[in-house]
Amino acid sequence: MRTLTLASALCAGGLLLAASQAHAVVIVIGGGVAAQCYATAEFGDPSAAFDLCTKALNDPYLSVRDKAATFVNRSVVRLRARDYRGAVADTDQSITRFSNFGEAYVNRGAALLNLDQPQDAMSQFDKAISLGLDKVHLAYYNRGLAKEFLRDARGAYLDYKKALELQPDFTLAADQLKRFTVNGQPVRS
Repeated sequence: MRTLTLASALCAGGLLLAASQAHAVVIVIGGGVAAQCYATAEFGDPSAAFDLCTKALNDPYLSVRDKAATFVNRSVVRLRARDYRGAVADTDQSITRFSNFGEAYVNRGAALLNLDQPQDAMSQFDKAISLGLDKVHLAYYNRGLAKEFLRDARGAYLDYKKALELQPDFTLAADQLKRFTVNGQPVRS
């Protein structure tokens, strides 16, 4: 019987997210400023995106679903700006309005992980996976980061592997897997 041994190359002082996290946005139905917020949240200028999202949230005609989605999208902007407490607040606002967005839980978990709360982050990633989301590989990847932070190399490896299985061109997961060895042999992604 062959034994599976996993090892990862962690920093001496712990992981503390040297790896890039993945954030999840939610599409806004219709047009207007909320749709512009969605379009710029992930890749646009964070200051401009934050202002667009805040303006959209002040729209009294925005549907409950789109308001919740806009809070998720603004949480991405806050994560990019390293405003982790603000990201938690925005995801809480989203969840209060529409609790079925797995993306809100992914972003909440990412913020909690950066606030040195890996166990709490894990429960958020688990919730995101159970709810489902368009890019579920992001939840597995971030949960892998949390598991690695908690020194669960095997669990981290399996989550990175699952993320890559779900999204074969996901380079963040492929890069994480390159740091692992299985039975003394490097992992090939």
